[in-house]
Amino acid sequence: MATFADLMSLLLVLFVLLLTFAEMDVIRYKQIAGSVKAAFGFSKQDQLAGVIELDGSIMGKALKAPTPDSPRVVSQIPQPETPKIEIEQTDTKEQKAEALEETLAGVLKNMSLDDQVGLERIDGEVVIRFPNELAFPSGSSGMTEEFAAILNRLAPVINQTEGEVLVAGHTDNIPVSSSSPYISNWDLSAARATSVLHFLIDQNSTDPRRMVIQGYGDSRPIANNDTPEGRSENRRVEITIQMVETNAPDGTTNGGNGVKGADESSANSQNSGSGSALPRRSFSIPSAQ
Repeated sequence: MATFADLMSLLLVLFVLLLTFAEMDVIRYKQIAGSVKAAFGFSKQDQLAGVIELDGSIMGKALKAPTPDSPRVVSQIPQPETPKIEIEQTDTKEQKAEALEETLAGVLKNMSLDDQVGLERIDGEVVIRFPNELAFPSGSSGMTEEFAAILNRLAPVINQTEGEVLVAGHTDNIPVSSSSPYISNWDLSAARATSVLHFLIDQNSTDPRRMVIQGYGDSRPIANNDTPEGRSENRRVEITIQMVETNAPDGTTNGGNGVKGADESSANSQNSGSGSALPRRSFSIPSAQ
């Protein structure tokens, strides 16, 4: 009996040890999944979407390599669905702006960016404020990958609305360096706004007739430029969505500045095809995620 009990104890320890090796560390897996949030701009809930559940344990599709004899199960993580804005035709501009603000706030909260990206509603307008550290490298108009991922989540929501979309670049009062390709802070702020405009149009199919770019340089600070913290707040990019009272018919929305800008772009592209084309500055825009 003593020998039999000892054998059973050893077998029990063996199987417990095998079970320990086979069981996945769920906490560590969640930590690994959350570490890529900064790169893709997605929350942990979004990144874990599509993961297979077996016997109550979360198992990643790539954590356990299948044997040649076993069928391979591939589970792709789907893209998060774009929330729909609850807007009625009879709503006023203020009501539409409130609905848009609530929807955008939900997207930013799911991405864990509600404490980094500013969101403000002013009457019939909604202003999204991106700090420069999140949007652009210092002294550059090339967007960061994280900023591109954020725009890819916000643009489908913005595209559900009507009205002009104003993209404004702002800088602090520190002059650009002598080696900078930009003439001044005005030039730099306008170049950053242009990068955002091209990304929204080319990667997210935003109607170019709605788009307006603005470069303010350091002329409209929101904080004191005498301190490093204040200058950091002033370096920003703002996207303002102006709501309309009623939805205009197709092809007539914001026919003023937006259409003029599209016509001018077409004319410039035709002029660039001629033999006397002027040098153009290229903007670094990340590809769609």
